[in-house]
Amino acid sequence: VEEHHLTFETWATFARVMTANRLELLRHVHRHPAQSIRALAMALGRDYKRVHEDVEALVEAGLLDRDETGLRTDYDTIQIAM
Repeated sequence: VEEHHLTFETWATFARVMTANRLELLRHVHRHPAQSIRALAMALGRDYKRVHEDVEALVEAGLLDRDETGLRTDYDTIQIAM
């Protein structure tokens, strides 16, 4: 089994990326991969612009994958070690 690890330099950096709404978004995408940001915003009952900002931040951080098929998370767990 191949493992991938992401590292954030500080807790503050991680906390800026992982907001409550972004964690909810990740959990939703893990259960229901989305074909688009618009579809995801509708499923979450949130504003498109805010979901788009969240998706961009999570993709940049390496926590969310986006390609021509849509949005997905290719992991089963997130573990935090300090």
